[in-house]
Amino acid sequence: MNPSQNPSALRSKKIITETLLHLMTQHPYAEITVKHILLESNISRKTFYRNFSSKDDVLNSYMDSILHSYITCIIEQKHFSFLEILDTIFYFCEENKNFLFILRDNNLLHLLLIKLNTLIPTEHQKIVTPNVKSNDSSADHFLTDYVLFFNIGGIWNIITKWIEQDMRDSITDIKNTIAFYLSDVKHIDCRQF
Repeated sequence: MNPSQNPSALRSKKIITETLLHLMTQHPYAEITVKHILLESNISRKTFYRNFSSKDDVLNSYMDSILHSYITCIIEQKHFSFLEILDTIFYFCEENKNFLFILRDNNLLHLLLIKLNTLIPTEHQKIVTPNVKSNDSSADHFLTDYVLFFNIGGIWNIITKWIEQDMRDSITDIKNTIAFYLSDVKHIDCRQF
């Protein structure tokens, strides 16, 4: 994607993105072509390719922008308690509900997980590394990576289940269930898995 901040380019990018998202509500993503986007948006081929390299680039650009907003919200939090971060995650999902449903209906939710698996460890490193004591061992960093991916996968599966249920289930009930489970996790018999 071309990162131009020219108002005309930004307007074109917005039109192209909105057109792709609209088409995804009517047609499977795999069947949508750049030509379809051009016909629906009345944007010239030259303008499209000045801003994006493909329809995948359009979708990736949009996902990057909303994930950037999500990361900004997380970073701006003063405290990083699990339940506060969970609140931010649910808020993010509610704010982007229509987009998440579009991804779900096109079997593309996994694309967000792929991006999160890269983005969150990178951002975590930026936040934590400056505060790490020099005597922290590489084993601690190794374990931190596994804990991060455990959390990303666990929370992602909860969010995916919630999206599959059309986000009808109570956020409070979901959070209470998770908090109860985590408080009782030391009593779970791992042999049942």
